[in-house]
Amino acid sequence: MIDLKTKKDRFQALLFLTPSLLIYVLCMVIPLLGAVYFSFSEWKGISGTPIEFVGLQNFVSIFGSRQFRLALSNMGKMVFFSVLFHTPIALLLAVAINAKYTGHRFFKTVFFLPTVFPLTVTGLLWYFILMPNGALNTMLELVGLESMVRYWLVERDIAMYSIIAVNIWAGIGYFMVILIAGLTTIPQEIYEAAAIDGAGGVQNFFYVTIPLLRPIINLCIIMDIIGTIKIFDLVFVMTEGGPNGLTHLPTTLMYNEAFRYDNYGVGSAIGMVILFAALILTILGRELLSKKVNLRGL
Repeated sequence: MIDLKTKKDRFQALLFLTPSLLIYVLCMVIPLLGAVYFSFSEWKGISGTPIEFVGLQNFVSIFGSRQFRLALSNMGKMVFFSVLFHTPIALLLAVAINAKYTGHRFFKTVFFLPTVFPLTVTGLLWYFILMPNGALNTMLELVGLESMVRYWLVERDIAMYSIIAVNIWAGIGYFMVILIAGLTTIPQEIYEAAAIDGAGGVQNFFYVTIPLLRPIINLCIIMDIIGTIKIFDLVFVMTEGGPNGLTHLPTTLMYNEAFRYDNYGVGSAIGMVILFAALILTILGRELLSKKVNLRGL
């Protein structure tokens, strides 16, 4: 542990931290303060054009927009289903792979592979699979399931859920690897002691694995919430918010307002809403996850 009692030690520590602090201030703090300022202003986003202070008008405008409320609803759906499926499925896969059955390395690679690709590539891949004459509909027709053919990215009732399913598929491997790393930290002696007491595989999972992995599971859920709120490229590549804005997220609306329609103030206001949504959901998630879960009834 570093002793920072003397002025010399504190100066040396500050000297080493200065480059990182400068980068953080230049790349994070200043843009954030700029976004706060522009969220209360009307500006075209073009250098030399006037900046007019409008107060809360941008926020009133976006919350009065049906399109923005729909985007918030879509974001809520994505967060809910991501948390519901990502970590539980990843945990089951991690436990199965950690058991080191025959071929576990192969399956570990297969499940992790989607995480290697950027979401832009993943979105393009699934766009060609789910498009009207894409691979999925072609396969359904070949096997005689024409009744199940759908316009997966166009139909009102299923377009958003198609994107949610792709997002879930793309993220499971990432959380699986984190949970596998957590499983390696659990001493084998604990499982041996549980076996002596007569615990089987299911009892070990609920009474040993989950409680000991609780901090890592909580971390995965918090990371999932933050990451899902910030998703942009997947939706932009697959639908660009269509059809008729049904699959817009706040992030895609922010992009459109700021860079397509030159409403930089409105785009900044949407960015502030995204920031506060991430903060609120993260705090709520941490509070809920910090409470001990009673597993006796499982």
